[in-house]
Amino acid sequence: MANLRFIPLIAFMLFSGCIYSQNPQGKMTNQIIVEKFLNGFNDTEKIQESLALLADDYKFKNPMVELNSKTEFIALAQKIGAVLTGVNLINLAENGEWVAAYYEFKSALPGLESNMATEWFRLENGIIKESHLIYDASEWRKVYAEMESK
Repeated sequence: MANLRFIPLIAFMLFSGCIYSQNPQGKMTNQIIVEKFLNGFNDTEKIQESLALLADDYKFKNPMVELNSKTEFIALAQKIGAVLTGVNLINLAENGEWVAAYYEFKSALPGLESNMATEWFRLENGIIKESHLIYDASEWRKVYAEMESK
């Protein structure tokens, strides 16, 4: 009779093991990886975790620049980080190796405090290989020109 009280515990353990094996823990979906990447721009303590999600040969394109490595992107991010005040993620959509993000990025620059953007990310094996950022860059062209002159 004493052994019967352990049957629910054993059943629970077997059931838990079954669920655990069907949903691999620690494996992030592409959508979660992109969300983690973008959220890193809201917290300076987490930015290194975000950058660790990029491939060394990461390709980045926006209306003004085309970069071909993680190193080049980090250099740009350091300059933009001086005026960027946050990213407000609105929506994500995943299809295979592609994730589309729709978000607002905020800056400390007068007239450019709120900017709507979409960015398309391609991932391979849990690493961001490329992204294409699309936004109205009309006023941002002046900011980039000023950064290049320094």
